Amino acid sequence: MIALTNSGVRWGILGCGEVTEVKSGPALQKAHRSHVDCVMRRDAEKAADYAERHGINRWTSSAEKLLADPALTAIYIATPPASHAKYAIEALEAGKDVLVEKPMALTTADCDAMIAASRETGKKLCIAYYRRALPRFQKFRQIIDDGLIGAPRLVEVRDFRTLDAGPSQSWKLDPAIGGGGLFADTQSHTLDWLAHVFGDPLSVSGITKRQSGAYAAEDFVSFQIEFDGVAAVGLCAYASAESHETVIIHGSEGRAEMSFFRPSRIALSCGDRTELIDHSDPAHVHQPLVQQVVNHFLGEGPNPCDGQVGRRVTVMLEDIYRAAGGAQGRGERRQLSR
Repeated sequence: MIALTNSGVRWGILGCGEVTEVKSGPALQKAHRSHVDCVMRRDAEKAADYAERHGINRWTSSAEKLLADPALTAIYIATPPASHAKYAIEALEAGKDVLVEKPMALTTADCDAMIAASRETGKKLCIAYYRRALPRFQKFRQIIDDGLIGAPRLVEVRDFRTLDAGPSQSWKLDPAIGGGGLFADTQSHTLDWLAHVFGDPLSVSGITKRQSGAYAAEDFVSFQIEFDGVAAVGLCAYASAESHETVIIHGSEGRAEMSFFRPSRIALSCGDRTELIDHSDPAHVHQPLVQQVVNHFLGEGPNPCDGQVGRRVTVMLEDIYRAAGGAQGRGERRQLSR
């Protein structure tokens, strides 16, 4: 353990696409005792270009070679969700600790297989729900925990986007690859944060529609989640005439509001007084969580976002789609056991 702590975590990035350019890749390099030693992308030219631009010594176009690399102690899996379970299990079985992008996997069964592989190999598994570690989101939670809006009653989630504000990667609109559309890709973060703050949901339901017919995935989702004493209601419309996104926590004595997916001040309102609270996000938004993950991999801290946490979000997504009659649903209600 002393030798590992001194040398730090030696990362391989599996899938160096868009999310790794600013959000996560530099965070893995800038975190204390964290080093990116090798990157993998199936397109060799793009892998070499990424490595050169980010000052990384080695690259490969083979996932198998990356996972077998004896110099690496951890793998960051940044491929589309359909391959998360496969690569996570292979990495764990290769003796690597693993950080996997969100959503954790397409199905609860895949999540269970990943958790089992972590348990059987003794290697560590973390999920990249990084917003819970950002100072702005921690302050938002603190406002609730400190009772500054009284007892929380209702969470109101709104995410409206125009069709031309869609993602640059087409796979994010293919349910077979991403598990859904923009809702699964983005609002999985919101679902994780809500459960992080309010605990395991008591019930989950939803409605989905393909209103525009522009792509295979749904472009409208409404959901209702019952927590202990708190209800959450969401409206997510991705073929709208406007782009607007906010999360509002309504309490017995006030409300707190901010955006989850763009830089935003927190608006804390009580009576006729509103206070605007600034908590800027870091340049590389994964970095606070990455540092916690590195500490955990080095045996110096708890798991900041473990497999059961990732599984919980996948269950919530499945239940929203199941209630809506979507193909992503799994049928019977699953337990959100920790």
